[in-house]
Amino acid sequence: MGKFSKAAVMTAAQKIEVFQLPIPEVRDDGMLIKMDFASICGSDTHVYKEVPPHAFIMGHELTGTVIEMGKNANKRINCFYGPLNVGDRIALYPSVTCGKCYNCLTYGNGSYSMCDNAFAYGDPFIFKGEGESPYSTHIDEFPYLTGGFSEYMYVYPETYVWKLPDDMPSTTAVLLDPLAVAVRSVELAQRSPGIMEDALNWNSAVLVIGDGAIGTLTAMVARKLGIRKLIIAGGSEQKLKLAKEIASADETIDCMGKKIEEIQEIVYGMTNGRGADVVFNCVGSAMAFREGIACMKRLGTFIETGNAMKPNPTTFDPHADLCAKHATYVGMMVNTPQCFNKSFSMLMDRNLGIERILTHRCTLDTLDDMMHHCGDADYMKALVEFS
Repeated sequence: MGKFSKAAVMTAAQKIEVFQLPIPEVRDDGMLIKMDFASICGSDTHVYKEVPPHAFIMGHELTGTVIEMGKNANKRINCFYGPLNVGDRIALYPSVTCGKCYNCLTYGNGSYSMCDNAFAYGDPFIFKGEGESPYSTHIDEFPYLTGGFSEYMYVYPETYVWKLPDDMPSTTAVLLDPLAVAVRSVELAQRSPGIMEDALNWNSAVLVIGDGAIGTLTAMVARKLGIRKLIIAGGSEQKLKLAKEIASADETIDCMGKKIEEIQEIVYGMTNGRGADVVFNCVGSAMAFREGIACMKRLGTFIETGNAMKPNPTTFDPHADLCAKHATYVGMMVNTPQCFNKSFSMLMDRNLGIERILTHRCTLDTLDDMMHHCGDADYMKALVEFS
C-alpha cells in the first residue's frame, strides 16, 4: 500500500513509544484490518513490566474493519458467520496454532495454551522457550503490524475470526476475549449432574474473588446459570459497586485490611455456615488463593484464573486443603475458539451491559500513561480509541 501505520510499540520494560511502521502488502492467504477499538487486557499490564525480547506491539482484545483481503483469505482464515468481504467488521481469537504438534493433534487445533508452536497476537512472551512459530511479532519483519495497539493490523492465515452483525457495537465486541475467559472458567466448574461433586447448580452459593474485569464477567456468567447466591469479594468499594450491578450479585465483601479468618467468617455467615460451593479466584495473588480455600466448603470446587501470569508461591496442605475437603481444583489456562464462539453468542444479548467495565479511555498517544493507572481504585478496563 506504500503507507504507514501509527503504532504504540513496547521498546523496554514500562516504556511504550509511538512509531510509524510500514503497512504491509497483503499476501494471498492473509488480511489487513483497520482498527476500530482495542482494550487493555490484564495480561498486558503484566507484560508491560517485563523486558521485551524485541520491540513489539501489544494488544489482542480488538475489533477492526477489513480493508484488504488476499485472494485465498476466505479459504485460509477461519471465520464464524462468514464469508468475509472488504468492509466487514471482525473480532478475533488472539492466537494461531500449528495444528501439527502432539498437543494440537491430541486435543484439537486452536488452543494456543496447548500448542508447542503457537503465535500470539501482541505477545512475544507467551510461549518463549517451548517452540518456534513461523510467524513474527518483530516490528522490523513482515508483516510489522501484529498487535492491536496500532491503527492497522495484519491477520495471519488460520486465525479464527468472528464477523460482527450490523447491530453489534464494536465497543461490545472488543470484550469477546475477556468474556471468553469468564465463560471458560465457569465451564470448568461444571460437572455431570447428580454426582456428589456437582458444585455448580441452581442451589449453589458462588464466591468470586476479584472486582476487576475478569472477576465481574465471571460473576455475571455464573449468575446467568441461575445459581442461588452470588458473592463478589474485592478491594475497591468503587469497583465492587459496579461489579455488583453488572453481575446482579447478592453480596459484596470489601477485603481491604481484613485477615483471611475475617473474610472466611463473613462468607460462612452468608452461606448458612457451610462456605461457598464454588470459588472462582480472579486475582493474581497467593493471598487471594488462600482466601478462596478458606472460604470453600467441603466437596467444593475451586477454579484458579487469577494466577495465570506469574509465579505466586504459597502453602498448600494436601490433607486439610484437598483430601479433608474432598475438593476439586482446576487451573484455568486453556481456552478454545469454540468457547469464544459461545461467548460471542452471549454478546448478541443487547441487554448484557458489559460495556460498563470500560471505565477508562485512551489513545495510542496516551497509552503509555494509561498503563500506569491500571491499578487505580476506579479502574476496571481501558478502551483504546482510534481516530
